[in-house]
Amino acid sequence: MVTDVLKPKAFAGLFSAAPSVAIASLALTAVLMSSDKASQSALTMIAGAIGMLAFCLVAGLLEKKTGAIVGAGVAWLSWLVTAGLAFWIFFA
Repeated sequence: MVTDVLKPKAFAGLFSAAPSVAIASLALTAVLMSSDKASQSALTMIAGAIGMLAFCLVAGLLEKKTGAIVGAGVAWLSWLVTAGLAFWIFFA
């Protein structure tokens, strides 16, 4: 749906590649290192995804009120805090 709205269709590759790269990375980590290391990698990916959800929510709410630069800055901080908290919860 996002790629239909964006004009350069090259963006479609960005959105479709990320899950494939993550799965391939986890598979290689499990085979070459250990399943414990792959589990840690998966948890950090989940923490980053939770942070990205927070970023999207905050950016969507603040962008029209504060402008793109301020909204993105605050959204980036919300990603940092949320992903950091999730990481700390997973590995505490």
